[in-house]
Amino acid sequence: MRTLVFEVSGDYGQFKKPYSPMSPVSYPLPPPPAVLGMLGAILGYGKHQYARQLGWERVRIGVGLRAPLRVFRAALNLLQTKDGTDGFFRPRAGQNTHTQVPFEFLRQPHFRLYVAGLAEPVADDLAERLVAGRTAYTVSLGLAPCLAELAWIGEWPARALPAGEWTAQTAIPLQEGVVIHYEEGRHYHRLRIPAVMDGERIVHRYQEIVLAEDGQPIRGHSGEGGCYGVGTDTVAFL
Repeated sequence: MRTLVFEVSGDYGQFKKPYSPMSPVSYPLPPPPAVLGMLGAILGYGKHQYARQLGWERVRIGVGLRAPLRVFRAALNLLQTKDGTDGFFRPRAGQNTHTQVPFEFLRQPHFRLYVAGLAEPVADDLAERLVAGRTAYTVSLGLAPCLAELAWIGEWPARALPAGEWTAQTAIPLQEGVVIHYEEGRHYHRLRIPAVMDGERIVHRYQEIVLAEDGQPIRGHSGEGGCYGVGTDTVAFL
């Protein structure tokens, strides 16, 4: 299984959890649907077409932390556009058109992304763009102001590993047969994320995962095919 590997980083990131519309809080990593959005921006696919063109039902995504998880909270001064501005978003006379909303951001996030299952022409185009350092649209870490920097790592075939012990560089999906060896003194994050979402933004599968907040590898064991070898890394696809 051909796997493209690259890294994304930035000063801030915000991958909003859907149940927090008024005071947005962030997932600690980009869920697979967010990664597909980044791929669509790199390749120049429209926001209503990228899921279908990338093949949302077959793409496999792995996400690893390359820096410790840090969270930053701030109140943003947002413009009220519902009734506080005219058609050109100019404030109406005598009205307070701003509202402060508390946001949670990831501070200096850095992730390594593993992308497998793309059609060959799409994978060729993506690899070429990443190697050249050019994208069709600006890539962000969630919100548009959270600009992302990209770094190409390489591509390798993903090899299913036999049953047994492993030390993985990615977040781990908690599936049947997967056992995590939690180490004393380390902090782990266990949560449920959207794993598969179609072009209509309907989530077809959620996945419970665990990741280490210090960004260091996770130890565990599973049955055959629970993890994959990609280059020198051990990867679990979400």
